[in-house]
Amino acid sequence: MNVEEMRQIVHQDCSYKLPNSPYTFLVTEDSRGSIYLHAEYYEPDSDHGGLEKQRTRRWFLSPYMTRSELVQTVFKCVMTSMEHRAREWFCYKGRQIFGPHFDVDELRDLCDRNHLDKREK
Repeated sequence: MNVEEMRQIVHQDCSYKLPNSPYTFLVTEDSRGSIYLHAEYYEPDSDHGGLEKQRTRRWFLSPYMTRSELVQTVFKCVMTSMEHRAREWFCYKGRQIFGPHFDVDELRDLCDRNHLDKREK
């Protein structure tokens, strides 16, 4: 499947509409010829609240993928975006404790300190 065929499927057949925040799906090709999918939508920024254009991560699209694989990748883009949004907006005692932007090395250091909340046997 070429990039134009992918764009046609994504633009004509796929949609995700939230109230006041429909997703726009984009299929792009970089200078090396790699093809990617990402989405854009408008939502208040989770830090300061101002309405801003948000972008999902990019998803690699293979020219060998089937129509079903492409549509499932669009769906995976939405599902991952929704999890990201939930992690940004969920707070415990006013802090985004499950936020998606924590530094992985800092998270590893937290694991090293072994602060676990678990039941006694």
